[in-house]
Amino acid sequence: MRVLLAGTPALVLPIFDAVSRSDIEVTGVLTNKPRPRGRSGEPIPTPVSLWAHENSYPVHHIDEMVTNPSLLENVDLVLVVAFGQLIPKSILGIPRCGWANVHFSHLPEARGAAPVQRLIAAGRSEIGYSLFRLDEGMDTGPVYHRSELFHIAGLTTGQAWRILTDEAATSIVELLHEIGEGQVPIAQPKYVGEIPLAPKITSQEAQIHWLEASEEIERKIRAFNPAPSAWTTFRGERLIIHLAEVASGQELEVDVDVSVGKASRTVDGVLVRCGTGFIRCLEVQPSGKRAMSAAEWARGIASETELRFE
Repeated sequence: MRVLLAGTPALVLPIFDAVSRSDIEVTGVLTNKPRPRGRSGEPIPTPVSLWAHENSYPVHHIDEMVTNPSLLENVDLVLVVAFGQLIPKSILGIPRCGWANVHFSHLPEARGAAPVQRLIAAGRSEIGYSLFRLDEGMDTGPVYHRSELFHIAGLTTGQAWRILTDEAATSIVELLHEIGEGQVPIAQPKYVGEIPLAPKITSQEAQIHWLEASEEIERKIRAFNPAPSAWTTFRGERLIIHLAEVASGQELEVDVDVSVGKASRTVDGVLVRCGTGFIRCLEVQPSGKRAMSAAEWARGIASETELRFE
């Protein structure tokens, strides 16, 4: 079986490694073009592109496939994981078995670019993945496989991604062989749940609103870790909050009547008053600086300075 691998971020590499080590022939890699990064503005290849070069696989970009569709004529299947672009209709039907996509939800729930983030923010404690055939819609194609559900309570999106990619890697070769042998995917049922779509999280959406309940804020902080990162404002500058936990003001002997957004230094972090309850910030990152413990960050602020987040 001849498979082209399509993806962009490093999180997909356990899956691609599993295919590469199997009896499946990898014909090459499809990924995004290098994009300017950092202060230098130098174009940086994607992690998948770097992986392809390390494994001596040819690297392609989507415009090549559109202008030269013959590149797909000898491919049985394209496996897509976190590619980040819609596939043009003109090339979907060229591979013998089409294009199969690993999506990190049980479709039809959470169709879109950020299923794990949206599910964690909504309070889900379990999540699975789907393998489905791409069609013209947004994650609307028929499904080959839905995994079991995996526990993610208390985890960040990054931690949940690792669980899902590692689990998918253990099954992907068998699933691809089944598709190559003619497995027929099953149409997705009509979705009647609360999270039909999972659009990309914007930086604006990742801003913390301290009037919300502490439980909701804590979920969003986990959901937006590692990207785009939940943030607040301190002294007019952005402060990223990477990790936090719901805390009890009474247990920590703080004034429960303080105003929303008011923060207090504690031994193990920074306590912040929310619309309902308190959040204990554990790891933060000031603008232009490294990530650090919230306690370390607070020690760097003059003791007489009021800590208040906007």
